[in-house]
Amino acid sequence: MGDMRDRVEDPDLRPFRTDVDKYYTIAAEGRRGPAQRLRLWFWNADFRVVACYRFDRAARRYQAEHRVAGLPARVFAAVWRRRVMNVHHADIDHRAEIGPGLFLMHHTGVFIGPVTIGDNCVLHHNVTIGQRVASGDHGVPRLGDDVWIGPGATITGDVTIGDGATISAGSVVSRDVPPRSLVAGNPGRVIASDYDNSSMLNYRVRRPARTPEAVAPEPVPEPVPEPGPEPDDTPARADDAHVDRALAEYARLRDPHGDRHLEAVKAAIFLEDVFHVVLREEQIDPDLLGTAEGMRAVLAQAGGTA
Repeated sequence: MGDMRDRVEDPDLRPFRTDVDKYYTIAAEGRRGPAQRLRLWFWNADFRVVACYRFDRAARRYQAEHRVAGLPARVFAAVWRRRVMNVHHADIDHRAEIGPGLFLMHHTGVFIGPVTIGDNCVLHHNVTIGQRVASGDHGVPRLGDDVWIGPGATITGDVTIGDGATISAGSVVSRDVPPRSLVAGNPGRVIASDYDNSSMLNYRVRRPARTPEAVAPEPVPEPVPEPGPEPDDTPARADDAHVDRALAEYARLRDPHGDRHLEAVKAAIFLEDVFHVVLREEQIDPDLLGTAEGMRAVLAQAGGTA
């Protein structure tokens, strides 16, 4: 599996882009070459199920605003969804509210009703999440962020699954689950508390509002008429801020036991996405990207701000 990253700057506004990034990060180990793109978009059936759900939602929103112009998209979405159900035996209800970073490890037999699921959820095959009709319980589950659900698990009824919960394979959950709990069995019960599932998720969705980087650009006050050479300093500070941000991202990706070149490739993807530069293979050098001088040179050669 790939290292955890947080590349998409607006996951709430562009949840599908976060899904795509997560698939590249996990399924392709962060690589985004032509071969990886071809495999993901044309041969990865798990990804197509997620793409169908996102497209169906987008088509319905568009048709709500443009009744006639949006009709072809709605028809295409309906045909695509029917094909996914018949061929892949998977269905995600269009009323389901699912946060960015949805990942199907194996899509077959996945059925999701009009539920609420948070960010960064991982689902395996033969998982059912939906309404429980017994005992008059017509509620649907609410899942928090960073939830991992194993093969054959069933979650039904008006229940809340806390952030960071892990539902083991074959579990049947019909009651609330505390955050960061490991659940197993039928009926499902908590067998471990404060359970860390980050190594199973292999990804993290992070919003700009929660990160210092997103808040940092705001408080760069323009100096109010004061002495001397202050205005000439401003561009240099802005350049340093770009370099510092790039170095901070690279340092966060560092793994003492990991592949340094893979870390450099992931840092290059970050630079390409945030600073809109294009790096050549010879520029993706861990030693080069690991220093301020090297990072400044890379950004300058690639046409970025340095």
